[in-house]
Amino acid sequence: MSADYGKSAMNDLEEGVTPDSERSRLPDNWKQAIPCLVSSRIAIIQAESKQAVSSVFGKVVLLIVAAFFLIIAWLLIAAGIVGVIVLTYSWQWYQAAFAVAGGHIFVAVIALLLSRSKSADSFPITRSEFEKDREWLNQPKKQ
Repeated sequence: MSADYGKSAMNDLEEGVTPDSERSRLPDNWKQAIPCLVSSRIAIIQAESKQAVSSVFGKVVLLIVAAFFLIIAWLLIAAGIVGVIVLTYSWQWYQAAFAVAGGHIFVAVIALLLSRSKSADSFPITRSEFEKDREWLNQPKKQ
């Protein structure tokens, strides 16, 4: 029973149906309730893990973009931008190099700051469900 309920709980979670919204599936006694509870919690953790992985993946991509721009910055300086600035504005070559490097470092810093921005809390449904479980487990103690 618990394996079947676990698969259906995952499908329900993906469709937006929470365990609380469908009372007809509730087990009759605590021996059936515990496996159902555990399987539903596992299904919630699996779904939220997918979301957390995608969030981390986005940050990794931004870090790669930042590293790419830092490398390209120095390659472009060496390749010719410095020469163009020196010829156009009659600057010293090192002044032009610092100006171009500063612009690329600015882009890299923005990408790093975006990657460090606070994302949504991980596992919000799991936390709320565990809080409900704690309250449910503490009910017999209060009575």
